Amino acid sequence: MQLLIDLATMAVMFPGGIPATDLSLVRGDKIPLRVTLLDEGAPVTPSGVRPALAVKTALGDETLVLAATNLEPVDDALGPAYVGSLSVNTTQLIEAMGSAASIDLIGEVVLIAGDGSQRTSSLIRVTVRQDIMPADVIPPEDVLADWSALVADALAAQLPDALKEAGVELEAATGQSTLSSGDAADTWTIVGGYAMTWGDEILAGHLPDSCRLRSISTVYFFETPAANQYCLRVWRLTDGAYSLIGTSAYVSNLSSGQTATWVFTPGVPLTRGDVIIIQVCEGTEMTPYALGMHAVLTPSVPGRGLVTEVNNPPAVNGTMAPLMTVVVDYDDGITLGGMELATARQLDSLGRDVRQSSVTAEAAARTAGQAATTASTSADNAATSATESANSATAAQQALAAMPQVDAAGNMTLAGGLTAAGAVNANGGVNIPLAVGAVTDTSAVNRLYAAGMAGVTGILTSNAFLKTDAITASGSSTVTKTVPYHLAGIKVPKGTHSTIQARFEVSNPQWNYSSFAGFSFLWRATNAAKLSFGIGRGGKTIRPDLSIDSYSIIPANGLAYNHGEILDITFDNVRNTDRNGYTVRVREIFALNNTDSWQVKTTTSFVPASQNEPVPWTIAKVIYQQKSAANIARYEDTGALWLMLTGGQGNNLYQIATCRGVSNFETGVGVSQWVTDVVNNAAGDVSVYAGTGEYTYYHPGNVNPVFYGLDAISRNCIETEETADFVDINIPL
Repeated sequence: MQLLIDLATMAVMFPGGIPATDLSLVRGDKIPLRVTLLDEGAPVTPSGVRPALAVKTALGDETLVLAATNLEPVDDALGPAYVGSLSVNTTQLIEAMGSAASIDLIGEVVLIAGDGSQRTSSLIRVTVRQDIMPADVIPPEDVLADWSALVADALAAQLPDALKEAGVELEAATGQSTLSSGDAADTWTIVGGYAMTWGDEILAGHLPDSCRLRSISTVYFFETPAANQYCLRVWRLTDGAYSLIGTSAYVSNLSSGQTATWVFTPGVPLTRGDVIIIQVCEGTEMTPYALGMHAVLTPSVPGRGLVTEVNNPPAVNGTMAPLMTVVVDYDDGITLGGMELATARQLDSLGRDVRQSSVTAEAAARTAGQAATTASTSADNAATSATESANSATAAQQALAAMPQVDAAGNMTLAGGLTAAGAVNANGGVNIPLAVGAVTDTSAVNRLYAAGMAGVTGILTSNAFLKTDAITASGSSTVTKTVPYHLAGIKVPKGTHSTIQARFEVSNPQWNYSSFAGFSFLWRATNAAKLSFGIGRGGKTIRPDLSIDSYSIIPANGLAYNHGEILDITFDNVRNTDRNGYTVRVREIFALNNTDSWQVKTTTSFVPASQNEPVPWTIAKVIYQQKSAANIARYEDTGALWLMLTGGQGNNLYQIATCRGVSNFETGVGVSQWVTDVVNNAAGDVSVYAGTGEYTYYHPGNVNPVFYGLDAISRNCIETEETADFVDINIPL
């Protein structure tokens, strides 16, 4: 397991920059651990600093359940880091788990300086599942050289007759994992198929050696919607040719930006090491079809990425790995008294090296686990399987000895005298002539480009100052303002209601086309509240002192048709203790044409948060951005709405809705005011704090990279979306 720590933010990541918010472990494992400290993106091992991985039952509990404290600094071919191991079978863990099938723990990486001071990373949820075998037969630290007796004993222990004579019945055991690929590219590419070896580094998450593929989710983009029906087919390389092993259910009428989930029923059996191709097909004819999608920036190599680089592929093409989420089920197993008996995934704990060199024995054990009624005959095959496993292990050791080895400096000498240096760059290993005076330090060049792009983004924004003198609040609320700092606090007394209206003082840089691409502003409330604001062209009517479910802003002029829209966000501040978070509702009022008039899209999202991270108390900013100017006659999810939260969450950026967006024409400044409604049924005063905002303008080509940046690093919390005709809700208090 490899963890990366950003020293500036103490954020924990997996390789590729994937946030490490969850870990899945199995009791009994001994996991190699590598911790890399990043200083401005470069790996370092500061003098006197030692990292440790600490796992406990709760945030305030000082008793460690798991710990890796013996990490030693190294500087190998992968760069400077700290290495060691994590044992997932401590006495404290066994006591904490008891007989439970799994346990959720809290983990963090602790950096201990030479003077004893400590820094802690962002929190990690650590889920530990019960070991696959009883504790008294867990293999020792060293990998067993001959484990045929262990397999034979495990098989014999599963004999149905012997178990029934002892009064014990076998029960089914199942499990599931969610895997995800890396960061998305800023632009999308056309992909019709993707080749990969099942189990390589593209998909992060707990991947069992044998499983059933249940679903694949991807996001697609089109110039025009894909109006037909589409499916995914999975091909596996067998005896030099690809054969079809699974076809998903159809997904119809894909629109740009839509997440498509391809479901396989009852699931496609896969084993680590399978060479597969995922193929997109159109219609009942299953014609190969290319779709636009975001992609993981992973180079294509033979067997992964380019389908044309593999042997005998089906008729598909592709260039890189699609950004995707994959759900898999473990192979069915059986339990004895609540303890799982050996299947392929249980054999993980016998050691990675043995597992890779014992395909035949794994198959025998897996067959025994899946078909308990034939287990009695499998015992006779165990000895043969173990012998073949030993032969396979010997062959694997001989093959490893014949391979060229990399020395401590990262160099390797191949047969024939070719030497590969550990650091191959433009001036070492391969000499690429450069123009006189050209900068050769790639880190410096990258920093210059990054600084330049940051400067461009800063230039293409403008400030919006809160007009504190113009803030109004109905009822007995009081407004405290700071001038000239454009900050305000509004206090709503207990048992009262208040409608708060605020405007922004902005420049007016646009003429008839505004280039408005987004807006963000400071806002938070200390209890239940509703926030409403209008975007783009057309008048808006504000209606104070209505019920919390009423619309505080509606289209003006008797609901006359225009191109703008209204966003209405409701925070009920009621924490769901079962799901550990808060529900947020977004209502978007829009019109596609003059005939259909106004519609309402209601989006329900769930923001994960602990008791100490209430919403909307922890909101720092409300953010609206759109990737491009919207087509006012079509709904294409051009815009999106995010919440930036403070507190202890591992992720502080959450997408809570997608929106149609607005056009550039006569958009004005985009957002000029907001309205907040508070019905204070709390035990004390409720406060609303607000401040300045910032407008985002399109970059050249009418694209907004801010949207793509937020979309790439945020967590999508949307759960349901429903669109209906607009029916006004106007209930006075």
